[in-house]
Amino acid sequence: MTMHRTTRIKITELNPHLMCVLCGGYFIDATTIIECLHSFSVCKMCIVRYLETSKYCPICDVPVHKTKPLLNIRSDKTLQDIVYKLVPGLFKNEMKRRRDFYADHPSVDATTRSNEDRGEVADEDKRIITDDEIISLSIEFFDHNKAEQTGVAEDQLTKEQVNNKRYLQCPAAMTIMHLRKFLRSKMDIPCTYQVEVMYEDEPLKDYYTLMDIAYIYTWRRNGPLPLKYRVRPSCKKMKMSHLQQEGQNSTGRSAESDSASDKACSPAAVPSTSSSLPSPGTPVQSPHPHFPHISKPVNGASTSAPAPTRPFPFGKKPRKASLNGSSASSG
Repeated sequence: MTMHRTTRIKITELNPHLMCVLCGGYFIDATTIIECLHSFSVCKMCIVRYLETSKYCPICDVPVHKTKPLLNIRSDKTLQDIVYKLVPGLFKNEMKRRRDFYADHPSVDATTRSNEDRGEVADEDKRIITDDEIISLSIEFFDHNKAEQTGVAEDQLTKEQVNNKRYLQCPAAMTIMHLRKFLRSKMDIPCTYQVEVMYEDEPLKDYYTLMDIAYIYTWRRNGPLPLKYRVRPSCKKMKMSHLQQEGQNSTGRSAESDSASDKACSPAAVPSTSSSLPSPGTPVQSPHPHFPHISKPVNGASTSAPAPTRPFPFGKKPRKASLNGSSASSG
């Protein structure tokens, strides 16, 4: 079976795709040549100034336009949003730079400019999240049966869910692994159970940060980031429990066969010493009253009665014999 390994990529490895080859800075107001899809930046000035003296792409030498190359360049909003979200603090610094420019040059008419051009767009409006930003989130237990209920009971279910929710404020750089450890410690969940954090009904990776989740699932900041969790026995412990149960069943079958063999060969006066094995289906009370959703025993160990002692083979079992009218025991 092929194992998928996740690799974290540093921002410096992506710099060749996020930086302008003409000025060496990160894309600002990214502009793309439609003929070859190469992009440039700095309010179009980099590529505009270049095309004043050349009609070819500075990267691949593809002709941009024979007479009017400026007609074949377009603003690339998608690329610019990606750059703003990948480079920490770039958007905030750029907005501050634009506000400072218009403050230092009051003679420049900025009324015809957009809010973003004037630097008057906040991070929240642009949906840009920084690593040190505090994100509000809600966490509740995921119940698949309740999640499928609809109709009249939905209103009542919503009230119950609100009562069971817990609210946290965490840095945007916090990972799901940290949140799982917090839940395990807060609720004293045994290590034999695994905690899964979910968005709606989809489990989240341990290396996801809250910022990643907000971007992946398009969180609109119209409320706390809604997360859920569930507790399940770990796969390793479930496998060990299955192997132990098979071992107990095989031991029980061997003991029963030996007991049946002894019954067939022993005198009728000798009572049978075999005892009945406990039924595998015997209900076991949950050892965790604090977790009603955990019903299996901890560590996968069965709480049933121990297996009976194996009876002696017939050839070694003590028996009574009559010798000259007196009773004697022979081994």
